[in-house]
Amino acid sequence: MKAIRRLDLELNELKWWANWANLQWSGSGAYLLSSEEMPEVFFNRGGLTDCGARTAVVNRLEKGLIALGRMPALTVFESCHQAIGTLSRKGYEIADRMTVMEAEDGVHSRGDSPARVRLSSSMEKWSKAYLSAFYGELDLLPVTRKIVDRVRGLDSVTLLEAEVDGTVAGVSALFRTERLLGAYCIGTVPRFRERGVAGALLNHTWSVASSEGRSLVLQVLESDGARRFYEKRGFRAVYAKAIMEKKGY
Repeated sequence: MKAIRRLDLELNELKWWANWANLQWSGSGAYLLSSEEMPEVFFNRGGLTDCGARTAVVNRLEKGLIALGRMPALTVFESCHQAIGTLSRKGYEIADRMTVMEAEDGVHSRGDSPARVRLSSSMEKWSKAYLSAFYGELDLLPVTRKIVDRVRGLDSVTLLEAEVDGTVAGVSALFRTERLLGAYCIGTVPRFRERGVAGALLNHTWSVASSEGRSLVLQVLESDGARRFYEKRGFRAVYAKAIMEKKGY
């Protein structure tokens, strides 16, 4: 299969999260992702899709985030040493890292999980399981329900549930662009962890990607501590990005 371009991988991610936050392009190779409803940095950041950390572009992204009352945060490829140096001189520090990963030869997960994966049958259940897995609370339920209601009818999106003993124990979302199937929002409800729920979701996702002739990719944050989990299941790192924050705002 033809090698995947880095820009195609970036666009898969950005187009998916554009369903959760407002995506604006700021000239060539720069974007601004922002949300009034989702307060964390992940949904309120600028980014560079090439290695050109031009001062005018960085300043424009900064001003956009500050105008929204957000701390300036920019995502840049770790291989772009000059760009990282430029941002460091402007007062940015690396706050987190994101690794883009691909499954090349299948997903290696346990086959004895009690979880049974199916298409999501309930916007409410999917949203509650997602929030339980990632936030541990349901404060953002109205916002999440609205987003899920918006994406579930898209041909490019498949929402999955993993059920254990009649209860939704985990969820994930699949997003298609070109030859890619991006796996997002892979989470397990806390009381069902260590029971192979995420592995069952990944197995199903690999089957979907294979049947459609797509490459299966995902992104993992260093702060989540999940990279080793995916490596053990057959994913390899393609490249990494630094999430850099400018303190003092």
